[in-house]
Amino acid sequence: MAFWPTKYDESQKRRGTARPVSPALAPAAPPPAPPQSDQPPRAIAEARVILRLNTLLRGVITPLRADDVLALLEPHRPRLTPKPLNPLAGMIGQPQGRMHDALLRPIGQIITDVLLPGVRDHLIDRLVKNHTLREDSLPSAVDLAEAMRSLVGRMRGGGRGHLMAVVAAVEADARATADRVTRETAPIDVGGIDRLARALLRFEVRRMVLDALGATNALNESVYQARRLARFALRRATEAIDGFSADRGLRALHASLATLAQADGLIVIALRNLDDQSETKEESGPFVEPADRKAMNDWLTAAWRLSDTLFDLVEKAAAGGDLDDLLFAAMLRQLRSLHHFCADLAHDGRPATVDTLKGRLIARSADAAQSVGDHLIATLLARPPDRDKARRLLTRGRMVAQLLYDMEQDDVVEDLALRLLLAEQALEQDGQASGERPDKMSGFVGAVTYPTKGPDPAHSQ
Repeated sequence: MAFWPTKYDESQKRRGTARPVSPALAPAAPPPAPPQSDQPPRAIAEARVILRLNTLLRGVITPLRADDVLALLEPHRPRLTPKPLNPLAGMIGQPQGRMHDALLRPIGQIITDVLLPGVRDHLIDRLVKNHTLREDSLPSAVDLAEAMRSLVGRMRGGGRGHLMAVVAAVEADARATADRVTRETAPIDVGGIDRLARALLRFEVRRMVLDALGATNALNESVYQARRLARFALRRATEAIDGFSADRGLRALHASLATLAQADGLIVIALRNLDDQSETKEESGPFVEPADRKAMNDWLTAAWRLSDTLFDLVEKAAAGGDLDDLLFAAMLRQLRSLHHFCADLAHDGRPATVDTLKGRLIARSADAAQSVGDHLIATLLARPPDRDKARRLLTRGRMVAQLLYDMEQDDVVEDLALRLLLAEQALEQDGQASGERPDKMSGFVGAVTYPTKGPDPAHSQ
């Protein structure tokens, strides 16, 4: 039996077994999440009605359609408002504009006094107060904004104050959110990058809603605040991973691990930064570097320095150096996250450094695999063989094989896996010859039969 790596090392979770974690390396517990609102946003019924009403008014106006509109709005008619009659009963053949205006007259009060205020409160609850308890069943906020703007236009400005109230609330919330987040000075913790990424995604929703409402000034302000937040997030991530390159202490390792473990959040932040660079062509020159580009370049420079630092330590450990296996695994996890970031950052404007760093990560990981395989064989061929060192190198070889498998370097993995298989068999035979029990070491990943001919390792698990 040989140990074969599994994609992204998820096998431990699927089998319900957990890898032991050293207390020194265990990440700090994430801070408690803010209490979720125990109430849904207001006026959900009005929000659904306004979408249906906007659809009906966009079509051809007929007396039958007018009956549908009146029936739709009847549950929302104010108590003291007389029940409207169908005004189109005697207008068959009249121009659409005249029939449209005739239909709006009896329902205008319901729209301006009930539906638009309800949608105003609904959007403010969702976009500002974050009341999304039943988000899966809620109508799209962008569709609601478009319907709101359309109805205000049909009413020739009637109810515009409700629309502007939503714009003002969203704009103020965007500014307050960016101010609050960019004042944070605490080190990045577990979940910190993902929280920043979620904040940026909320800015995307604000941008779409403000665009649908036609609020150009508020939209520009929201875009500016989102750019501030994206640059801040990249700077925080840069500080976190730069710390380990500087002092290599456990605290710096914690910050670096916590940051790179959130690679998907980092990709969201980087994509927003690259979009900002492509949307806004800032003035640049030999002595002026745009702020968005500088934030990205600083991040990539720090990532490059971190990879060099990690590989220096990994290569010493792959040669049999004295290093705790959990520390070794933590460094490989960071290298895997860096590769994940480079491989999945799909953007037309991404810097060439991203591809260069990706290639460097793969090449140096392959060098580490060659080194650990060479030293493992040399250790076993020595007389007498150092069995403890061989076990240590065997475990580290499995870790490196997992890293290369996650990088989709199957040929390198296959060469290393063959060496690991031969080394494991040699250790078992040597142990039996010396009267010891055969090695039953639990591998870094799941145990499976080593494929002898061509099949993809991913199908051999």
